[in-house]
Amino acid sequence: MSEPIHGYIEIEFPNEEVARIAYESVRIEHETVPYRRTKGEFTLEGKKIRFEFTAEDNSALRGTLNSYLRWIKVALDSIEV
Repeated sequence: MSEPIHGYIEIEFPNEEVARIAYESVRIEHETVPYRRTKGEFTLEGKKIRFEFTAEDNSALRGTLNSYLRWIKVALDSIEV
């Protein structure tokens, strides 16, 4: 078995309101999706969203990060409408 992968992603938004809207939209997904091979903390810090994670393998890491980035993009696209 390989070592877990640890890391974080931090995304800075134009302002705190946009960050809060994106965070609240994705937080619901974060709290309800039962990932088994990835654990993480999803936090809002001013105008930044931070996702700290531990994944069992590269596939779990890729799938989880793709999901979070897609959810954030959908939230930002909905703000523009």
